[in-house]
Amino acid sequence: MRDSLVPAVQAIDMTAAAGLISAWLFAEYVGACNGLRGAPLARHAASLAVDEALSPRETWMRMIWVCDLGWEPPLVNLPIFDRYGRLIGVPDLLDPIRGIVGEYDGAVHRERERHRRDLERATRFRDAGLEVVTAVAGDTRAVVIDRLARARARVERAQASSDGSAPGWTTRAPPSSMPARCELTQRLEAAGLGQALTARL
Repeated sequence: MRDSLVPAVQAIDMTAAAGLISAWLFAEYVGACNGLRGAPLARHAASLAVDEALSPRETWMRMIWVCDLGWEPPLVNLPIFDRYGRLIGVPDLLDPIRGIVGEYDGAVHRERERHRRDLERATRFRDAGLEVVTAVAGDTRAVVIDRLARARARVERAQASSDGSAPGWTTRAPPSSMPARCELTQRLEAAGLGQALTARL
């Protein structure tokens, strides 16, 4: 089942990333497709899909996070700020409870300037108290599972010995720091496309 589930979630995520239909609208559509071949898989995939994913491999890493490790679904591509309201960065994945950041670095990240910026951003995350886990092309599922599990163990050890002070990061944007994110479903429905898209499906 997993071998079919991950590509299905990737397909929905990337369709949403292209702005063609939101994960919510797709879930609404497949929810009414009782008896059709593949409907159970489509409904399961829709329950895991998001509008914010930016690459198939980012989704692949998220499925390891959720399906293999059984962790709560991470926040996806959400800005993180320091305690003074300054933007630290926008990680691919974030566990806001444990403070674990997940990043998938594809081929574009090997370009020298991009790699330099990635290292600077990872340093800012760590300085704020976040644990950073990076996956790259060629990493197996087992390797990423091990990295994430080790990161969680480090976080739990650190939390056990902490003084309980507030973390040095937040996902709450300071007032007027950036425009509010408009949900894809709302944009599609505002344009009168919600019913049209599900009807075409």
